[in-house]
Amino acid sequence: MQFPNGLFLLDRKDIHRLRNFLINQRKISGWTQEELSERSGVSVRTIRNLETGSNTNPRRSSVDLLLSAFGATAAVAEPAASWGSAGWPVIPEQRTESHFSHALELPPWHGPWLLNDPLVGRQTDLRHVVATVQRSRLVALTGAGGVGKSRLAHAAAVQLRPLFRDGVAVADLHDCPPEHLDSALAGSELLRIVRELDGEDGFLRGGSQAGCSRLLVLDNAEHVVEHTARIARNLLSEHPGLHLLITSRRAPSVGAAETWDVEPLRVDGPEDGEAAVPSAVEHFLRRVQAGLPTLDLSNHLPLVAQLCRLLDGIPLALEIAAQRLRSLPLTSLLQSGSLFPLLDQVDAGRLSRHRTLSESVRWSYDLLPAPHQELLHELAAVQSPFSLEDVLRVQQGHLDATQVAHLLADLADASLVHIERQLHYKYRVHGLVRHWLLTHARRPSPAGAGAPAGLGS
Repeated sequence: MQFPNGLFLLDRKDIHRLRNFLINQRKISGWTQEELSERSGVSVRTIRNLETGSNTNPRRSSVDLLLSAFGATAAVAEPAASWGSAGWPVIPEQRTESHFSHALELPPWHGPWLLNDPLVGRQTDLRHVVATVQRSRLVALTGAGGVGKSRLAHAAAVQLRPLFRDGVAVADLHDCPPEHLDSALAGSELLRIVRELDGEDGFLRGGSQAGCSRLLVLDNAEHVVEHTARIARNLLSEHPGLHLLITSRRAPSVGAAETWDVEPLRVDGPEDGEAAVPSAVEHFLRRVQAGLPTLDLSNHLPLVAQLCRLLDGIPLALEIAAQRLRSLPLTSLLQSGSLFPLLDQVDAGRLSRHRTLSESVRWSYDLLPAPHQELLHELAAVQSPFSLEDVLRVQQGHLDATQVAHLLADLADASLVHIERQLHYKYRVHGLVRHWLLTHARRPSPAGAGAPAGLGS
C-alpha cells in the first residue's frame, strides 16, 4: 500500500526479499554500503535499515533507485482504483504476489552457480566487462590459470542477468577432451554440451526470434579454443539475440570478439602515494579471516606483501597460501625455496578445477607445441622482466628474430608469459610457472615429435 508521502508498506515476505536482494547483489558487486549509496543516491542509513529489515515502509523512489543501481526492473506503480455505480471504489481482487515482488524477480539461470566472495580489486574489470557484454555480442576473458577469469565472468553474468530477459546460462567446458589429442571427440562433446541447453530447459529454443535476449557463458575453453570459435560463430549467426561471454587462457579466433585480459591482483601500493592496501594483500587477508578468524596478521603486513609479490598476485595461489596457514606460520612459507613446494602439497580441489597448483600450470603447458615448450624452458632461466632482445641473446642464434618473436607472442597469448605493455614491452614468467618448469617439467626433444598443432600456425 502506498501513502501520500511517497512511502509504501511492504509485507514481511517483501521486506525479506528486498533485504536478501540488496545484501546478495551488493556482495557480488563487491560494493560497501557507502559505495552503493554513491551509485544509487540513497543514503547509507536507509540502505543499512533496509538490509537489517528495520525499515518496513521505505520510499518507493529509494527502492527504485536501489534496484536501478543493480540493473533490476523498477517497481511497477499500483493502478488507480476504479469506481462502481454506487460511487464507492471497487476493491481489487487480492493477489498472492505484489508488484514489488515482481520487481525482484530475475530471468532464469541455467548451469552452475558459484558462491563467490566479494570481488577484490576487480571493480574496474567488472564495470568494463558488464559494459562490453551489453554493446558486443562476443566477449572473451583471457588470463593465466588461477587469475580469476571464471569468477569475474560469473559476477558479470549475475549483474547482467536482469538485462537478459530470456535468461543466462553457464556451460563449463573443462571436462571436454583437448582438441589437440582428439579433435573429433572434442568437437562432438562441445556440441553435446551446447545442445543440452536446448534440452529440458530449452535455453536456446526460440532464440532466432526477434526480441529474444540471452547470455551464454562458455567457461574454460582454452583446450577447445578452435572448436569454441567455430561454434560461437554458428550460435551468433543462428540466434540474433544471443550474447556470448567466453573465458579461456587463450582468446578464440573470432573476428568480432572483444577481449579483456584479466591481470593478477596488485601487489604494490598505488603510484600516487595513497595508503591503500594493495588488492592482493586485501584478498589474502580476507581469505585468512574467513578460514582463520583468530589469526591476526595486522602487525605483519610487510611479510604479507612479500608473500603476495612472490605469488605474483595470482588469486588462486593466494587462497592456497591462506589455507596453508592453518598448519604453518607465515615465516615458514617465506623461507628460501620452500614456498611453492609447500603450497603444491595443498589439495586445491575446493578452490580450483585442478587438484594442485602444478596441475594448473601443466594444463597450459601440455597444450603447447614442442618449440613453444622449448622456448618457455629457456625463458625460465632469464631474469624477469626481460625484453625481446634478452630472449634473442639467450637463443644465441638457434632461431632467427622473427621466429623468436612469433613463439614469444604465442606464449603470451597462451597466458604463460605476462606482458608489461609500455613504450618498450617487457615480459615475465610468473614465479609459479618458473618453479614448475625448473622442478617438474621434462624439457622436450628438439625434434618436437607429437606436438599439438594449431598454436604456432
